[in-house]
Amino acid sequence: REKGLEATSVNDIAERLGTDRASVYYYYGGKQEIFLALVRHAVEEVVVVAESIAASQESSTVRLKRLMRAALDGYERNYPIMFLYIQEDMRRVPGDGSEAGAELQELGRRYEAALGKITQDGVNAGEFHEDLDDSLLKFAILGAMNWTHRWFVPGGRLTGAQVGEAFADYLLKGVRRPRQRSRNSA
Repeated sequence: REKGLEATSVNDIAERLGTDRASVYYYYGGKQEIFLALVRHAVEEVVVVAESIAASQESSTVRLKRLMRAALDGYERNYPIMFLYIQEDMRRVPGDGSEAGAELQELGRRYEAALGKITQDGVNAGEFHEDLDDSLLKFAILGAMNWTHRWFVPGGRLTGAQVGEAFADYLLKGVRRPRQRSRNSA
């Protein structure tokens, strides 16, 4: 987190662990392998929760709010690993040709699919504005959540779950169709 993946050396890692480079290389082929191993577990946790939420029978509004809350809670629980992963460009890092990198790419695809299911269901069910581009909404949500790596640090005024819930509230106010008033309530 301090130097970024590119500028961090295996020597830096060994020094932080209180060991030597040889000990690190005994277990890992290099810093990329260490990074991917750490990230894979954290990302998988968030993806499994997202898929579970997307598959539920709840309304799209409820599922979207739950997913955003759970994702940012997962980011916080796996801090700084998830934030470092996002900072290091999630699309570039797994492209190393390794099995771990391919697994991370697949996890990213699954996460986007889970979020996409919720946004598409919301439009298709008439819960969100009918002229809304559900794919664009998905990317807006991903952008909002992924930008938190620039400013969110656990232990601050809000928890990750609270940030996720607030983001969902802000976004949902813009995408939900207004409820039709009944003639009797006019």
